[in-house]
Amino acid sequence: MILPLLQIFATAVLITYAGIWRRQQLRRRKQDWNQIVSRLLDHDWGIEEIAEVYLYKSGIRATTEDIWQRITGCRGLWAMYKNAPVLVDLADYASEHGDGRDEELLERLRSDAFQIRLFVMMALAQHAMSASSAGAAVNAHRAAAAYSGMLSRLTAYMQEHSGPLFPRYLDAVA
Repeated sequence: MILPLLQIFATAVLITYAGIWRRQQLRRRKQDWNQIVSRLLDHDWGIEEIAEVYLYKSGIRATTEDIWQRITGCRGLWAMYKNAPVLVDLADYASEHGDGRDEELLERLRSDAFQIRLFVMMALAQHAMSASSAGAAVNAHRAAAAYSGMLSRLTAYMQEHSGPLFPRYLDAVA
């Protein structure tokens, strides 16, 4: 008697989740440029200081130990975590409204966003669980390097495939 009720409950939960997810995806696709950009967190958390050439070239100038202070610790990590999927949304918007589409680069940007979020979660967990922040600093460095690379790839994508949106992109992320 209880097994059929559990199956019905589990099915209802899955159907509800699928409906909510689908509605969020449709709402995300209906967003215009300004709505997407408004979700970006401010860039006053230090990424400009550690990136070798902000937006145009990937690379980190700071050491692993120095990253934590330069990105203001958890605040900078959280900004990277929140901005990564928004940058993917900007790339998707540009591909839909731009001159062309590079599927391989879009998939690379999605992979970058996933890696950034993974490194950030690992760094935050290590920072919360350990008195030593060496592990957190290493993962913060990895997240910052991935974020810097993502910004440079997105900048190149916007220049190549979405010329009219490029100035608006620079205003949004610079």
